Amino acid sequence: MTESDREAIATLTAAFVDDPLMGWIFDDPLTRPELLGTWWTWMLVHRPGHARVLATDDRHSAALWYGPDPVGDDAQRDFPALLVSLLGEAQAHEKLRGLAVIPAAHPRDERHWYLAAVGTRPGAQGQGSALRVLTPVLAEADELGVGAYLESSNVRNVAFYERLGFVATGTIRIPGGPFLTPMWRSAPGRGGHRERRGRGTPPRG
Repeated sequence: MTESDREAIATLTAAFVDDPLMGWIFDDPLTRPELLGTWWTWMLVHRPGHARVLATDDRHSAALWYGPDPVGDDAQRDFPALLVSLLGEAQAHEKLRGLAVIPAAHPRDERHWYLAAVGTRPGAQGQGSALRVLTPVLAEADELGVGAYLESSNVRNVAFYERLGFVATGTIRIPGGPFLTPMWRSAPGRGGHRERRGRGTPPRG
């Protein structure tokens, strides 16, 4: 693991402490920071070959992107075992049943970049820091002529993504948990997103 990876893990851990989805998965606020650190460490260590981690030099923001051409998609096949180790078997299986609706809604019939996670440390939010880990990949997507997709776990962020060209395509309701807003960004010259359904990777907040 590189120093950049460690900094990205620390940034994502701090950024997601108050996230609605992560708060549902790790419902004890006292243990949540430690569990989030383990979660993000696992996610970055086990990221597949088409994943890309971007982090700002000042450690304010970090993002985990998945490229349009999957390589080694089985790198995270042991994701259920991670949750069992963090939550215990009964609670982990309950959360996994709820989380299953996220990959079920993931688009698969058009090449795209997938923004699995982006986070900014609480003290740096609202300063445009996240743009530094988003716009480079969005520019690359435009150059390749492919779309981009994300699920926003916080309704307050929807307007921010809309300014980057994303459009909400519906609602993903997690049984017993929060709702997410799936958002699609079309490549230049392409039509809008049309209710795509299919297989995806394990959710990452």
